[in-house]
Formats: sequence, structure tokens, C-alpha cells
Amino acid sequence: MTTENQLLQKCLVLQKALFSSLRLKEVLEAAVKQFAELSGGAKVAIFLSDNENMSFKLMSEKGYSPKTLVKMREVPFAAESLLKSVVQKRKPASHKSMAEAVGISADIMKGEGSKAQMALPLISHNLLVGAILMDLSKPEVISYADFYNEVAGITSLAIANSILFGRSEYERERVSTMYKTACSLTSSMLQINEVLQIASDTAIVLGNTPCCAVLLIDDSHKKFRLAAFKGLEGSSLNEFDLTVSDSIAGNVLKSGKIEYFGDEQRRPYGMPKATGGSEFRSVLSLPILADSGTKGKKSGIGVLQVFSTEFKAFNKEQIELLESLCSQVAASLSVALTHQTAAAQASYDANTGLYNRLYFDDVLPKEVERAQRHKHQLGLLLIDIDHLGQINDHLGQKRGDEAIAFVAAKVKKTLRDIDIACRYGGEEIVVILPETPEQNLFMVAERLRKSIRNETAPGVGTVTVSVGVTSYPNLASSAQELVSTAEQAVNIAKYEGRDKCVLVSLPDAMQPGDISWGDLAKQAKLSVVAERQSMLHSRLDVSAEYASWLHAPPQLVSKKKK
Repeated sequence: MTTENQLLQKCLVLQKALFSSLRLKEVLEAAVKQFAELSGGAKVAIFLSDNENMSFKLMSEKGYSPKTLVKMREVPFAAESLLKSVVQKRKPASHKSMAEAVGISADIMKGEGSKAQMALPLISHNLLVGAILMDLSKPEVISYADFYNEVAGITSLAIANSILFGRSEYERERVSTMYKTACSLTSSMLQINEVLQIASDTAIVLGNTPCCAVLLIDDSHKKFRLAAFKGLEGSSLNEFDLTVSDSIAGNVLKSGKIEYFGDEQRRPYGMPKATGGSEFRSVLSLPILADSGTKGKKSGIGVLQVFSTEFKAFNKEQIELLESLCSQVAASLSVALTHQTAAAQASYDANTGLYNRLYFDDVLPKEVERAQRHKHQLGLLLIDIDHLGQINDHLGQKRGDEAIAFVAAKVKKTLRDIDIACRYGGEEIVVILPETPEQNLFMVAERLRKSIRNETAPGVGTVTVSVGVTSYPNLASSAQELVSTAEQAVNIAKYEGRDKCVLVSLPDAMQPGDISWGDLAKQAKLSVVAERQSMLHSRLDVSAEYASWLHAPPQLVSKKKK
């Protein structure tokens, strides 16, 4: 049996270990270890009080089996156990044998094969901080209950200090995080992707969880768009209910109030799963509300959701912090979405609905860089509407615009969602085809050409196109070369009779006696230029002949005889 002198020496070691750190985890681990040694190898668990939920939460332990730990994870104050006695009397309590134990204490003693059990209150400044539970193999340890209670008092002080230190560190980190977030949002206010990234990164810090999602309402106001997320299992995203009418997020947006599912009575529904496949037990949904322009009114633009696989994962402080984050994010998102809408409108051609030339000049180098980074091929089609000038001359400019719109509609209908179609010039449309192998490009171009030719344009008739086809990196090594080779190919298509597709050829693909690609491109360009000049001259001649009456000598017009 341990003597009193030995206990005193161990108590001094415990005191030194407890006050050597201000980190709560380190203090709790030291306390568990020292209490186990003081009691001659007892199994020890330390709980902290959760006054909001009226329960003890297991924070650290030594020696218990996994099955027992499940029962000890959270113990209600009112549950039958030694811990209930600690709550009511604020004094040590014990069971000297299995026969005395009831409720959870009986289950733990039976599961661990304990001969006795003792519980000690952790009290600091008259507040119950927590409790220590010891399952003993030596019942005589209970005779030193007063001594262990004194040691528990020292432990309470160390735990209280570490909690205060943790709170001050948390406050400092909270202020720092919110300040950095505000600065980041201000500097990224016009970039919606950056705003979403900052929002999701900050949410997982403030919520102390690896899982979150930012949902933005779409133009129809009938469903949400998953704009950003972290920690969600990709294969479960199709289980995510993004409708406004039936989802948790929809209810939050309509009410403008926070909704929290975190206990066993209110299970979250319509949710994806965490990475690894675990189900979420806690879901906190916060509305993102921006100024509507009407005094005192807010408009919902989205919802921030944070998830946890634990019950009751988010406390009042975290909810308040996340609510503050939503206010900051709402202001930045509102500006970013307005900017994005204006930028999108400035990027489109009014007649065709395709992107315009400025957008093409901006996006093509980015797509080439992305293809280079991921080692993908990139295709480019340059589509020239045949004889558009004659359509304008004979049918009028309006019909010419309708012919362009007809071709643009066929392009949009034929191509994939990831393809980028742009109005390149007066009679030209250019299409960027990401991740498209060179061997498939000509087939895509031919399918497009035939679909345009085989359908009659209303008010115009049959419209044909000439298409230049090129590819990165095999046929062109840069964005500039893609454009120049496509222009060469479309000139050759027109030179060879129009209504056809021409793929850029490499020198090693030429047959003996064939004219080189460069020479053919030069001849084609000269021919196209000459044809345009000829058309221009013919228009000038017609105009001069039509206006010749201005130079004719004036003549009297005889009066008609009745």
C-alpha cells in the first residue's frame, strides 16, 4: 500500500505537471496520468461540465475499454451514477462494491471488472467545472478520499486556468480571423470565386469543422447552386436537396432566420455525406442576406451551411461568429454578383448571344495555359458564313443578321456545354473546344457544317459555312498560332470552293508533288482579298450607274393628254 509520504511526493509531481502548461489538452492528460499513478493503477476519466446541455462530457481517460467509452462519452447530470451525486452534493462519492452501484456506474464497473468506484468534484470559484471518475482495483484507496479531493481541488484550478487561457486565445484568434476575413473580402470584392473561397475557409475555422457549403440562389429562385463546399463526399452530392421549396436551406432563405439541426429529436434531411461516407448529425444553416435597396429590407442571395458528424456540434458563440461572417460575405457577394452580371453582359454579342471578340481574346490564352498544365489537347474552329455579303446586298442587312443568328444557334445546339463559342468578326464565329483530341476535331466540324447546310434559315434559305480546323499543341504551339492557322485553313476552304472544312496540315503529312501548306495559304489569302476587292468595285460601279441620272441634262415632262 502506498504510504502518506509517497502520496505527498506524487502529489507534488502532479502539481508540477499540471501547472507546466496552459493548454487544456496537456493539463487533462497530465491529470489523468498522475491520478492513475496516485491510485495504484486505477482507470481514470475526467469530465467537464456542459451546463447548456446539463451533462458531463468525457475529455480525457486512461485504461477504459472502447465499449465503456461509448457509454461515458456524454453523461447527463440526472442519469443514475456517482456523477449525479457529485452534481447534487459537490462532495466525493464512492461505491465500495459492485452491489452498491446503480445505473451507468453499475454498467461501467461490470464492463471494466472494477472492485470499487470513486467520483471527485472539480470545483473552481464555487462553480462545478467537471468531475473525475476512478474505477479501482483496490477498494482501500477510497479511505484516502479526502486526500484525493484535495488533489482534485488543485486539478480544478489548473483546468480553470487553462480554460481561461484557451478562451483568451480563442478570442484573440477570433478577432484576428474576422479582421483577416474582412480585409480579404474587401480586396477580393469583385471576384466571386475568391469571395466564395474566403467564406468557406473561414466557416470551417469558426465552426471548428472540416465540412461546409455555400449555396447561391439561381435566377429562377426555385433551386440553389452549390457554389463552394469543403469536406463533402463527391459521390453523395446528388443526395443534396438544393430545391428552395423542400430543403432546409430553402426554409432558411424564406424565413431569413438561422436553423440548427443538432440533436437526436431533429435529424437533418436532404444532406450529402462527409468525406469517407459518414452521415451528418449536426447541420447549421445561416441565411446570406444582402441589402435589397428598399430601406429596412433584405434580399436572400444564398445560404451558408456548416456540418458535423457529431450531435450538438455548434455552440452559441460559434453560431454568433458564423452569423457575423454571413453579414460580411453578403456584402461582398452582392457586389461580386453585380459585377459578374455586368461583366457577363459586356462579354456577349447582342445579335447572336455568343461571347464577343473581347471575351475570346481574353479566354483563349487561359485555355491554352490550362491545356498545357493538364497536358490536354485543345481544338479551335473558325467558321466563316459563305456569301454573307451577297445576302446583305440582295436581301438586306436584317436578313444578313438573321443568317448570322441562325448559324450561331446551330453552333450552340451542336456543341458541348464546355465548348466556348464567340462572335469573332462580321461573318465569322470561332469555337474553342477544350479537351478535344485532334482526330475528333474534323468530325465535329463536319457535323456542324452539315447541320447548318441541311436546315433552311427562315427568310434567307440555305446557308453554308467554310470551317478552318486547328489544334493545340500538335498544329499550333500558342494562342496566336491557333488563330493564325485557323485563319489560313478557312481561307483555303473558301479558295477551294466554300462549304467545306479544312484541317491544318503539317509538312510531314504532305505527299510528294503537293503544294506546301504555307504556299497554299498565301494563294488562298490573295484569292480571298482579290474577291473582296472585286465585290467592292462592283458595288461602286452599280452605285455610279444608278446615280447617273444626276448628271443627265434636265428635260421637260409633257403633260398627259386626257
